[in-house]
Amino acid sequence: MSKYLLIFLSIIISAVISFGTNAASDLELHAKIELKTKIEPETKKTHLTGERYLPSKQQMLDIDNTLSKAKKANKLALIIMGANWCHDSRALATKLFLPEVKDTIESNYELLFVDVGYLTKVKKVITRFGMPVIYATPTVLIIDPKSEQQINGHNMHLWRDADKVSVSNTIEYFTDIADNQQNLLASLSKSNHANKVLLETLNQSINQFEQHQAIRIYKAFTIIGPLLKEKKQGGKAKDFVKHWKAVAALRYKITDDLAVLRQQAIEISSAANSNKKLSFPEYPAFEWELKEQQNNPRHGS
Repeated sequence: MSKYLLIFLSIIISAVISFGTNAASDLELHAKIELKTKIEPETKKTHLTGERYLPSKQQMLDIDNTLSKAKKANKLALIIMGANWCHDSRALATKLFLPEVKDTIESNYELLFVDVGYLTKVKKVITRFGMPVIYATPTVLIIDPKSEQQINGHNMHLWRDADKVSVSNTIEYFTDIADNQQNLLASLSKSNHANKVLLETLNQSINQFEQHQAIRIYKAFTIIGPLLKEKKQGGKAKDFVKHWKAVAALRYKITDDLAVLRQQAIEISSAANSNKKLSFPEYPAFEWELKEQQNNPRHGS
């Protein structure tokens, strides 16, 4: 009996050990599952904060692919130039993936987020679509993929304060653009003004004025971009706030002034025998421009 008892106990002990090993394996598996579950909020955090502006070494190819997809799907291309350091850029990206907004975007647009870095990856993308420079992050470009024309130039600057735009207004904006894309596209090439030659001449003058200001802004980006990077990495970034505010003031002001100038051009070209001229605004020089002027009196801003 004792022999069989020993065998029985041996079986029981083996079973207990086996159970313990399996239980340990199960616990390890559950631990892995729990660990995976704990990692998911990081993905969710990225989703909720709108950190979708990722570096790319092939930005133009990304745009080509987006335009191609949009053309094949009979959609518009929605190209958003922004950065993860910009709260308005993150705010817009977050809104676009909310359930109540997402359907509108997916039904009507091929979406691409373009990382502008610390304001250093700007020129090639924005000039492709007829603008000399970006005036804000985010910059929202809605492009007809067949003609590669931007069709939201008239109200794109709304998104420079994307964090303040409500969800309902976001839905309304992108729905309205999608519903009226043909009319918007037609309006770009249609002119009912009496003196089209004069209008074109005036617009050329405005373009030259804007190009001059764009050169100033690109120069500013080379100064505040590195300071912005230093600040985001925890450095002191001396004079960053002062320079940032000065550049922001110009970027905000010029978009409003350009709209006024375009309207002036329409009014002047539409009036009979008008002798009026465009009234170009003047802007204060940046600190580094003043230093350049002091070093070279003949150099103006």
